[in-house]
Amino acid sequence: MDAMEFFQQSAGSWRSQRTTHHLAFKRSEVGESQIQVDALAGDDPEIIALCEFHQVDASLAVGGCSVRWGGSMGWDQEGENHEGNTVFALVPDGDNPRQGRLLRDRGYAEIVPVVGQYHMDDDGGLVLITEYDTMSSIERFWFASPDLRMRCSTVKRFGGFNTASFCTESRVGADSLSHPEVNQGDAIVSDVTPTQAQEVLQARQDTSQQYLSLLGW
Repeated sequence: MDAMEFFQQSAGSWRSQRTTHHLAFKRSEVGESQIQVDALAGDDPEIIALCEFHQVDASLAVGGCSVRWGGSMGWDQEGENHEGNTVFALVPDGDNPRQGRLLRDRGYAEIVPVVGQYHMDDDGGLVLITEYDTMSSIERFWFASPDLRMRCSTVKRFGGFNTASFCTESRVGADSLSHPEVNQGDAIVSDVTPTQAQEVLQARQDTSQQYLSLLGW
């Protein structure tokens, strides 16, 4: 399949279970989220507006998708939640429809509009590569079955604090987006000291105005 067919197959509601590895601290954190994906045609107003913002000819876009998510992570502080929405537009290369530019209204690793690259690999996975001013991210999505999607991502921040995540996503009914509770007793995978947990929380707080939630799509 091509990338647009991948987005079309992704349309619907998903329950995502995520493990995020904070590599600098050698510790892991677990979370859950609900994700709603809607495929968008090339002539959808949101796709056209996104192309115009990035100064890309909208006629070159084959479509894209809008995504909403909400959830929680194991080390969240009281009142903290992870929610957001974003729009993607696919602009394939003229000589190869299985690769091209991916336009976003907000990035995965930084909350800024960004243009990345995408391609479909030989195993049918969708790979997204994005370079930001202060970091880079690589994401890979693939289907284990029509109703089970897998996702892994790495974020490399220039100068430190890198993370790697793995998600298992199960298709659910077309319900309204909700915010599931995480079992805090099971949320921290490894033996984490209060000091180590606080260091990760502080790192997340320090970047909260610049970077997306770790649950970002």
